[in-house]
Amino acid sequence: MYKRIQTICLFLAVIPFVSLISQSAKAADEAPPAMAEMWHFKIDGADQAKFEKALAAHAKFRKSKGDPRNWWTYTPHTGVIGRDYYIRHCCFKWSDHQKYTDLGVHKDLMENWNNGPGKYVKLSRHFYSWVDHKNSNWSKDTKSNLLRLTHHKLKPNSDIGPIVKEISDLARDIGWKRSWGWTYERDMDGVYLTLAMPSENFSGFEEPKPGFEELASKKLGEDKLKDLFSRFDKHVESLSFQIMRHRPEFSVMHDK
Repeated sequence: MYKRIQTICLFLAVIPFVSLISQSAKAADEAPPAMAEMWHFKIDGADQAKFEKALAAHAKFRKSKGDPRNWWTYTPHTGVIGRDYYIRHCCFKWSDHQKYTDLGVHKDLMENWNNGPGKYVKLSRHFYSWVDHKNSNWSKDTKSNLLRLTHHKLKPNSDIGPIVKEISDLARDIGWKRSWGWTYERDMDGVYLTLAMPSENFSGFEEPKPGFEELASKKLGEDKLKDLFSRFDKHVESLSFQIMRHRPEFSVMHDK
């Protein structure tokens, strides 16, 4: 989104997907495009009103200047509120990403950012992630006003990809009536696998009946199901959970 992309960001983005997922090193060139970019901005809570006013104006400015990307803005619904903003674009190929960063409009966009919401930012973080489309169930019309995110910090040299495939295949086999998405991301702290489950509203949090475990047990048997999740857990060092809310007033969205 912003042209201050450090070489180390690109380095960390490219390296992990080769050894992480038992996938081809061509992950970023597959169809559909599988790379995503996200910016995390942290502000002082006392500046929330001023920052949000400036961010909404900047989103409108980006669209008016012809930024071709959709940028989805999310804020935490659980945990600390009014301090963290996550702005994400998905998905692209590296060649398309280069064309985007070469657009001449970025000078004006950066100036507007620096003179607007950027004045209130205390910390910026920049990430790339790989979206596992094959093992996700996320149609184009999926409503993601709310996201339930489970972040799994993986143990070093984890090869969790085949087990993710087993779980996703099982969900499809039992006709699980949910949307879900898997993404892999690396930062200076390690490698993370995130499971995202979108909902249009809070009523979507209710588990369908019969539940996943009941249907999966009928399909596999209780012992095989326990073994499947036990094998998954062996790759996980720690996990955390959060709920995120989509903020359309701070997003750049183009009509489809």
